[in-house]
Amino acid sequence: MGGHLRYVKVAVYVVAWAGVLLAATYQSHTGVVFGRYSWSYIALLGVLVTVALTLSLASSAWYLRLYQARVGLAVSGISLLLTLAALEMGIRLIDPLGISYYETIGNYMRDQLLDKQLVFKHKSSWETRYGDVRVTFNERGLRDRPILPKVSGEYRILALGDSVTFGWGVDQDKIFPVRLESLLEPRLRRPVRVINSGVGGYNTVQELTYFKQEGITLQPDLVILTYVQNDIEELNPAWNPWASSSLPEKSVGEMVSSIVKKLWLYRLAYHTYAYVLPKRQTERAVVAPQEGAGWRQSMAALQELVALCKAREIPLIVFFERMRPNDNNLLLKDVVRHANGVPVEDMAPWFEGFDESSVENSKVDRHHNAEGHRVMAEHMANGIANVYAQTVSPTTVASHK
Repeated sequence: MGGHLRYVKVAVYVVAWAGVLLAATYQSHTGVVFGRYSWSYIALLGVLVTVALTLSLASSAWYLRLYQARVGLAVSGISLLLTLAALEMGIRLIDPLGISYYETIGNYMRDQLLDKQLVFKHKSSWETRYGDVRVTFNERGLRDRPILPKVSGEYRILALGDSVTFGWGVDQDKIFPVRLESLLEPRLRRPVRVINSGVGGYNTVQELTYFKQEGITLQPDLVILTYVQNDIEELNPAWNPWASSSLPEKSVGEMVSSIVKKLWLYRLAYHTYAYVLPKRQTERAVVAPQEGAGWRQSMAALQELVALCKAREIPLIVFFERMRPNDNNLLLKDVVRHANGVPVEDMAPWFEGFDESSVENSKVDRHHNAEGHRVMAEHMANGIANVYAQTVSPTTVASHK
């Protein structure tokens, strides 16, 4: 019995302190303690160290009871694993809160091609499915039908943007670039072609790069930019969509963390903790957007896009995407200031009176659903018609009536 008890003690010591060491290899996104951990993660490490010390100092009598209860503990452990497996399968079948978004958006990003100028882009001329939505890419890698030469009298609009413009989670015939064509043609009384160049994950720098590289060659008569609040995220030239899935180059702790984060049960628990429960007060300092490199890159790109369009006498409209009127007012003011007189339309008033759940894909996927795209298209059409009336000569307008 004594020898077996000694083995039990050693096994418990090793498991407990190995857990502490593995947890210590993790690095929080907001490292404020030792430049590595958040305060909440420090609290978790404290709990783990306390447990490891308690087990290390436990009496021999406690370990004897543990040894005697080994069969019951083994049965309990197996039951727990089976329960967790059943929960994981149930969550994958039921998809509560639309948690499948994390898996689907990961597949989308891994489908991208690396590009020296744009960092990444869509593959051309192919078709796939993301969740319940079938997506078709044309010969230029855009979520659009083939782009033909301009027809006589055609008014061509280039839509720049990210996943909002791309129309994430919405059938192709219901996204706002497609809806705009049917809304504008009777109002402008001429053929209207809206080219959807939106790519999920793009920021203002990539949108500008696309415009200079390919957008100008499409001969747009108007450019519309859907500015999303995460456009100020810094561009990472070393972007790698497979980094989170590649295990060989990770430490043991990173491997365990990567595997756990793939579980839908973990994703559901994390999302509920981070977004659904009442917001927790954090002790980390909030960095003003103007202090970040991403903000500076975005504002510089916006200014350059404005200058390029003015130099080529191409009207430009910026649509600032948000659904709440007090959501990031500071960034909206920055965009208006750097747009240098180009019209900037705030989307927040468009969604007044709407319940957010009625215009979003799900609780997890906050992208606009088909109804949200309908609202955007109708208001965008008004803004475009106003700019059209101001920039197109009466003679040109009359010739298309």
